[in-house]
Amino acid sequence: MKKIKIILLSVSLAVVTSSCNLDRFPEDKISEDTFWKTEKDATMALNGIYAYLSGAAYSSLYNDSFTDNSYAQYPWETNAVDASAGDILPSKDFGYDFTTIRKVNTFLENIDKIPMDKNLAGRYKAEARFIRAFNYFDLSQYFGALPLVQKSGELDDASLTPVSEAEIDNFVTSELSAIENDLPITYTSGQDKGRITKGAVLAFKARVYLYTGKYKEAYEAAQSVMNSGTYSLFNMASIDTSTDYDSFVTFTSATDKDNFYKGLSNYQALFWAKNEGSIESILEAQYVPDSKGTYSNSMTLLLLPNEESGWSSITPTIDLVNAYWNKDGTAFTPPSDAVRASNYNDGNPNDAYLDEFKNRDTRLYASIMHPNGPWSYLQGFGTSQLFTWSKGGNNTSKIGYNYKKMADYNSLDENLNASNNFMLIRYAEVLLTYAEAKNELYGPDASVYDALDKIRTRVGMPAISRTQTKETLRDIIRNERRIELANEGHRFYDIRRWKIAPNVMKTIYDITNTQVAKRVWNDKFYRFPYPQTAVDLNPKLKEAQAAKGY
Repeated sequence: MKKIKIILLSVSLAVVTSSCNLDRFPEDKISEDTFWKTEKDATMALNGIYAYLSGAAYSSLYNDSFTDNSYAQYPWETNAVDASAGDILPSKDFGYDFTTIRKVNTFLENIDKIPMDKNLAGRYKAEARFIRAFNYFDLSQYFGALPLVQKSGELDDASLTPVSEAEIDNFVTSELSAIENDLPITYTSGQDKGRITKGAVLAFKARVYLYTGKYKEAYEAAQSVMNSGTYSLFNMASIDTSTDYDSFVTFTSATDKDNFYKGLSNYQALFWAKNEGSIESILEAQYVPDSKGTYSNSMTLLLLPNEESGWSSITPTIDLVNAYWNKDGTAFTPPSDAVRASNYNDGNPNDAYLDEFKNRDTRLYASIMHPNGPWSYLQGFGTSQLFTWSKGGNNTSKIGYNYKKMADYNSLDENLNASNNFMLIRYAEVLLTYAEAKNELYGPDASVYDALDKIRTRVGMPAISRTQTKETLRDIIRNERRIELANEGHRFYDIRRWKIAPNVMKTIYDITNTQVAKRVWNDKFYRFPYPQTAVDLNPKLKEAQAAKGY
């Protein structure tokens, strides 16, 4: 049944779109005699382009499985399984797809035929150009040099010569600069909920500059978002104590306990449907309750264990769990793999095993399920209030841990589809971008510490000691980024741009110290090959393919 369920999921992903989508336009060719006549046609076409963001959400969720953060166990769901093992060949397709770019080009060539409000048409064009830029940057991060296609018919031209990755990146940032003033800061109409804003443009521009090592431009773009007054970090109005962690944390005072539970509540609830569109959210892939799974999502199913009707498709690694700070903000010192296995004691964990999870970062408790840890956000949701790992069971984690983060129990329908949105860009990322870029340029200063401390304070963690060197703060920022953005897809890009992949792509073991998956790294894997089918169609890709080492 497992494989059938995933195939059905794949079909549903092809038609998932944003909550603002009321109508669809044909996926392939459109008759110009019957389309591009009314404003409704323009809206339908643009909403079809927005479907790309829903697909990007699933790609982001699986992206950490190409890294040391996560393990994906089912090869029919994602090529991360084969890629992490070093099976990266032109015979596989790692997402080389220009469908959305073709849709955008067609849209831009035809919208001016429609008699509609010119300001609205200008905004629609800006939204479409943003999605094309978003798509192009992801493609360039995966494949490097690409054909730069800005006309609808060009993809059928086998003579298109790929331009360099740097040229693609420059195209992306120039597009973002061109459209940022054509988009509103916020939308007042409910039917426009989830559409792209000026803040999304600036925040994405900051990401592009950071990823491409343009630190001055990155921190300036991030600073523009920070100074806009539009966004802030999400904070719960009340403290949720429904899951009891008192046995895992040594509290020094009542205030300390309140800070812990407040931080835990803030982080875990940030990703729930009831808090979507929060002041932290800059760009979300939109989903709505829908028992058929067409407009809802299966993220909760992909993350939860079999005991909660999940599939354990994507699970955290031991290395990620080790990365979470101690409660006092210091680095955690893990036991050896052999000692951990001994303490786990074949499913009868001793006190020393549980000590590994005591007095840790609140984001660990909000993100990870571990054996003999609190079962879920809702007491009594499962058959026990403590999580038990069923090693070797169907739809069970191969490592011993499962993700809680983004598994929204509260939005599940009768078919276990969820309606929580996926934040493609959020304000915490902007703060981390600002901190990293400015530290790389100038070293530590008060504004860098302030940006990081906002993130830590929100989750009940202590401020960073303001005695860091540029190098020590770099390490802190990188680990803070890894923790804060875990399971959101950023680690894929980070280990590549930092050139640390050879050091971190290590063979994965479970908590009994049994090998789960061999990880293989070759430096040519910093960029993936074009699929051979694309090279056969366009021989101009052959030289760029060889330059990448494939």
